[in-house]
Amino acid sequence: MKRMFPLLLTILLCGLGASAVHAEGARAVVDTNRLRLGESLTLRVVADFDDARVHMPELADFRVSPRGTSSRMQMINGRTTREVESLYLLVPLRTGSLTIPAISVKGRGVVVHTQPVTVRVAERGVASSTDQPWRVTAEVSNTTPYVGEQLVWTFRFQTAARFQNARLGKPDFEGFSSDEMGEGRAFEQVINGRRYAIHEVTELLIPQKSGAVDIKPASLSVSLVTGRSRRSQDPFFDDFFSSRSVMEQKLLTTDGVSLTVRPLPPYSGDASFSGLVGDFSFTASLEKEQVQAGDPLTLTLTISGTGNIRDAAAPLLFLPGGMKQYGDTPVEEIAMGPGGWQGQKTFKTAIVPLTAGTVTIPPVTLVWFDPKSGSYRTQRSGPLVFTVTENKAAEEVEVFQAGGSAPSMTGVKDEVRLKGRDILPLKVDPDAVTHRAPMSMTVFLAWLAGPLGLCLLVAFGLKRFTRDLSVAQALSRKAARAVKDAEKAVGDNDLFYEKLHVALAAVMGALAGRPVEGMTGEDIRGIVTGAGGRAEAAEACVAILSCVEAARYGGGTEGEGGRKEKLRVLGQLVKEVKA
Repeated sequence: MKRMFPLLLTILLCGLGASAVHAEGARAVVDTNRLRLGESLTLRVVADFDDARVHMPELADFRVSPRGTSSRMQMINGRTTREVESLYLLVPLRTGSLTIPAISVKGRGVVVHTQPVTVRVAERGVASSTDQPWRVTAEVSNTTPYVGEQLVWTFRFQTAARFQNARLGKPDFEGFSSDEMGEGRAFEQVINGRRYAIHEVTELLIPQKSGAVDIKPASLSVSLVTGRSRRSQDPFFDDFFSSRSVMEQKLLTTDGVSLTVRPLPPYSGDASFSGLVGDFSFTASLEKEQVQAGDPLTLTLTISGTGNIRDAAAPLLFLPGGMKQYGDTPVEEIAMGPGGWQGQKTFKTAIVPLTAGTVTIPPVTLVWFDPKSGSYRTQRSGPLVFTVTENKAAEEVEVFQAGGSAPSMTGVKDEVRLKGRDILPLKVDPDAVTHRAPMSMTVFLAWLAGPLGLCLLVAFGLKRFTRDLSVAQALSRKAARAVKDAEKAVGDNDLFYEKLHVALAAVMGALAGRPVEGMTGEDIRGIVTGAGGRAEAAEACVAILSCVEAARYGGGTEGEGGRKEKLRVLGQLVKEVKA
């Protein structure tokens, strides 16, 4: 036993010494290595040193969205260390076995690499081992519409899990005119014995050109409840405090939708085509059947139905001679229905007949295209007939003609008579007029040149004040102001990223010595390194651009600490530019 004690003590001391040696490094961790096309996975890059900078390589098989950086302190065997965790959402672009390559992390003068990670991606709709209880889809009501025909694009989010902070990123619907169809709807449905919450968002689309058209995928950024924290064993507190729930950020994407838009067939009718596409009807009516000459009569034309009725114009109206017409502003009673725009549009015209008699207005014609039958439809009103009677109450107009009672056309000068003393007499006292010497030419020229000289003096002063101010210095001042504006908006998520994008563009402009717009990651790297900046600063700015784009277009958010870190990086670059 005495011999065993020294041996055990030696082993214990060796174990303590080994555990006290803390090897610095980095590791990449994913929340799942099996998923389906259209789902996302969360990648965490964890570094064991506080000034770690992650250099994410180009991933051809994934779409990458940065989700911020966080840090935490931990104590191991009496030694305090700090871990820096960078979060990314990855959306696979194809199926099969995909590899996330080694990721380099720089800090404390060293470069370390993570181990590659392999994930398997199955086809959309094919059950995977994880069997995720959520799904997003996008579809259209008609994949072969005509030009001008209404169709409905529907985004559906189906989930059996609770969620928060859902933000939908719609496609741009290039080649279509689009309108939102309300705020969407939510309902529950039992599928294969499991209850799901269904959330739908619809968009009304009207194709503007024929041919093959692709609607790009839609994305949904959402925080899903994937479990419950085990920090508490008290069910009362677990239910009372929602923070006990484990939230997982997901970026779900739909498939794109392909359509074939058919052109309208050639039209060869006698009447003009109205340009309407849909299901319509048409009426024409007169206000009354009898009117006196000179009095107005209202003609009403009404187009009603479903389709592009907002584009409806007044049908052509052919009136007989001896009549005047005055059009009025059309009245619309149009609303968004389940199939698109529907309602009626009314056109009123005031007709003024000038002579008595029976008047017949030729039939009014409306031609539209019916996509259900694939043909043009024509509807005509009957002849509109009304009677015009003489207007006996019209005022007689006095007409002068040549003859004995005709007024004389020669001018006769009337006698001027004094009507009163209401006009004050002119002053004729010689002392009332004061003589002033004329202004000399010298004084006149001085008064004339004074304002011009003052303007020249101000312009010279401004030029002298700003002659040493270069474009880069002006942009540097603009960058400093933009960073301060972003600091003020750090508490407002949307406004902050808007100001942060302006600040990033201003800083890049200050480094490049010219205004910069439409930046890419490669542009930023070229500008920063070309100005003599550090490669780490360039990568930090590229990460800022990615985060801004993810927040503005993908719905991603991060904590206030991550926002302040980005401002610190930009602020440091502004100081370097001024130096």
